Amino acid sequence: MRTFVGICLVLSLALSVGVVAQERGVTAEEVVIGTSMPLSGPAAYWGAVGRGMEAYARFLNDQGGIHGRRLRVVVRDDSYLPPRAAANVRELVERVGVFAIVGLIGTANAFAVRDYIVRNEVVWVTPTADASMWYGFRDKKYLFVTYPSYVEEAKVLVDYAARQLGAKTVAVFYQNDLYGQKGLLGAKQGAVRSRVRVVAQVPYEVTQADVSSEAVRLRESRADAVLLYATPRHGALIVREMAKIGYTPKLLSSFTLGDPIMFALAGEAWNGVISTAFFPLPGTGDNRVDQALAVLTRIDPALRQNPFNALAGWAFMEPFVEGLRRAGRDLTKQRFVQAMESIRNWDGEVIRGVTFGPDRRQGINRVFLTRAEGGRYTRLTDWVTYSVGF
Repeated sequence: MRTFVGICLVLSLALSVGVVAQERGVTAEEVVIGTSMPLSGPAAYWGAVGRGMEAYARFLNDQGGIHGRRLRVVVRDDSYLPPRAAANVRELVERVGVFAIVGLIGTANAFAVRDYIVRNEVVWVTPTADASMWYGFRDKKYLFVTYPSYVEEAKVLVDYAARQLGAKTVAVFYQNDLYGQKGLLGAKQGAVRSRVRVVAQVPYEVTQADVSSEAVRLRESRADAVLLYATPRHGALIVREMAKIGYTPKLLSSFTLGDPIMFALAGEAWNGVISTAFFPLPGTGDNRVDQALAVLTRIDPALRQNPFNALAGWAFMEPFVEGLRRAGRDLTKQRFVQAMESIRNWDGEVIRGVTFGPDRRQGINRVFLTRAEGGRYTRLTDWVTYSVGF
């Protein structure tokens, strides 16, 4: 009888170990997470997001991980190039064997890998890409997004320019890819809604080192306000060039340019820029965010140069970690999906108000506006909410 019981126990343990072993990226000791980021190239300042993710994982691991498993974050550099992002994701899935992709910067990059990730049923939490790219997309079982829509954000910016800044005309300086084009689309839609005119659409290529001619085109438009959808490098270049030629419109930018690094890159020309944010900013009275930033910069002091981008890395990881907690020790993709779908109006330390469900994959749908001045950002508005699209 004892022999029979012993055999049953061994078989039971073997089966349970087999289940874990079959789940890609999950072992008894760790969960493997992958991401692709611009650690080099024209958008390298956004690479702090990946370093923030790594620091947050170290913080959790120092406390014992999640259900006894450590988080291993594997970051690959794509230099902000879609072909490299696609190669990185393939490597992360097929060679590294990640359980999930968290983040992945760039709308064009996300679009380049979307079909591959869906086809291979990879969990993907918060691609850092325009959320509207998922409107009408069917295969979202393993997708969970806590990132704003550039289209909706641009509408909010144009509305503020019209109502609060008195702008009658706007121009858009935008990156000539899906990121910038989505911002331009939102600006056009917002202009109709706010009864202002878009008088100039000025694109640039991400490989450009000089934007002086673009600054002249913007000045010639005589727009009252200019919206910026650019990398930190190009955003800083254009505002400096406009200041140099004496063109001083009201400036508004995407939250992607909302890090204090912009003051170092653009100097005084960045003063007065209105931008958005999708989580409470440090130094504005939110102790939980301040403490999170203190943790990140203690673990990686270099993140002090890019504090908001570092916190974005924490914010992108938080819902994923909450899903791991709710899924329990017996972690599978199906249990993880069910756990994520149970999240309702959930607040992390950085990201706030996250809701998912069986028919909802857009976890947040709101931003607020800030003003840049003297190296700091001041909150201007309460949350501005827009419709859930998916």
